[in-house]
Amino acid sequence: MKKKFNKIIFLALILPLTLGVFGAQPTNAYYGDIENSPGNIFSAALLDFILTNNSLNKLIGPEALGEISHASVAMPESGSLPMQYILSNNISNNDFDFCSKLTVEAKLNGLSKYSGPLSGLAYATTTEFGSWEFRFDLPPNVSVPNGAQCNEDALFSAWRADITNRADSSWHDEETLNISFTARMVVLNEIFARPNGGAAPKDREYIELYNNGTTPVDTLGWQISEIAGTTETFYPVIATGAVSGEVQPYNGASTIIPAGGWLVLEFGGSAAHLNDTGDTVKLYDNVTTLLDSHAYPAVSAGKAVVRFPDGIGFWVDPEPTPGTANMVSLEDLRAAGFDDAMIAQVLELVALKDAALLNNNLLNNNGENQIGAVPVIPAIPTVPEILPPVEVVVPGSQLSPDAVMSEAEPVIETTLTTGDVVTIPKAESIPVVENIIIPEEPAIKKSETIIESEPAIEPEVIVEPEPIVELVPAIEPVPVVVETSTPELPPSNE
Repeated sequence: MKKKFNKIIFLALILPLTLGVFGAQPTNAYYGDIENSPGNIFSAALLDFILTNNSLNKLIGPEALGEISHASVAMPESGSLPMQYILSNNISNNDFDFCSKLTVEAKLNGLSKYSGPLSGLAYATTTEFGSWEFRFDLPPNVSVPNGAQCNEDALFSAWRADITNRADSSWHDEETLNISFTARMVVLNEIFARPNGGAAPKDREYIELYNNGTTPVDTLGWQISEIAGTTETFYPVIATGAVSGEVQPYNGASTIIPAGGWLVLEFGGSAAHLNDTGDTVKLYDNVTTLLDSHAYPAVSAGKAVVRFPDGIGFWVDPEPTPGTANMVSLEDLRAAGFDDAMIAQVLELVALKDAALLNNNLLNNNGENQIGAVPVIPAIPTVPEILPPVEVVVPGSQLSPDAVMSEAEPVIETTLTTGDVVTIPKAESIPVVENIIIPEEPAIKKSETIIESEPAIEPEVIVEPEPIVELVPAIEPVPVVVETSTPELPPSNE
């Protein structure tokens, strides 16, 4: 709101006179005069900012990739007084339950300032202007009626930066981001474009819808479209008697799709319209509002393209399951190019949706995955722990004080004999060598290790008649290297 005034005082003298000329009737005449007061020019200061892209009107659903992003820029007008402002919200809709389930993250110049329910959107006083980015979402585990409305205003209220309380400032400005969301709960769920025989409806092309909402939805008059090249062809949904250019519920079912349910639509006359080499399928309601779309690549015969889990998940291409829950294996996910991070996301959605995942380890006699198995959670790779190198002395041996440690070339043996030394290669990242020898006598003696830069010489070992018990810290299993050759023993000094 701009408040700017430039005023100049004008003094006007208006004098009414009555004149009679040659007996004519009296006439009113006005004489004007203007006086300027050069030293008294009054002007008002400016406190104003703008908010770009201040309207958002979108459909939003609970799909995994259903977030809505929006960006606005808050910027002071040139010449404006310094300002501070706050962000708050005002809900003005008739479906508060829907609004309360929406979430938003708000960032100012790339830094997160708020993350939580849309109904609680707010940010404390700041003098920083710039780009506001919003990401709105309806969580995958949320269900509301299809078509529910949420209208909310994000209010940016500014006042003079040198006055603490907004109420004490006679100068202020307010800009509004108008937000309007419509719940889109019916989506495309399965596309079967390349039949390969089998029992109906797998003997024909079909498109399956799923209702994520809490109320039934009638799809009569809605439209399915597919795009061949640059031409989009529409197929209206009718109740029965569909011809080639129309679709109808399979097997005489109703056009009403129940809450949490499926609806299989087939082309009239079992006609084929979907491209085997890839196509784009779209779903429109009865007022031609685009509700959902999916572009699929080339498909194999008898394979379907499905959301997993139903209604909210990612698209993969397993076996068709018309009118029932989609079933996917870990092999299907990996074949679709899902890495471990994406598979973890799928498993989170499976838990939210209480869906079933095929277990790759449970196969029937035909080598096919069994249906209804418990979901398999893939192992999460861990970084192996780096342990310090440890030299293990076999009971009955002791290193000579003159022995030199060496890193021998690994030689794998299967039998240990008294007096042999087992060397566990040390980790390069922790160059620490530790010898632990505990003799039977009360006095504890530690061998002395000498590190030389000359070529390594294998250690000399004195064989003791009695075994020496050694305490070795528990370590992860590692390859064991056994040096089986025993160097010639020097004359004993003991």
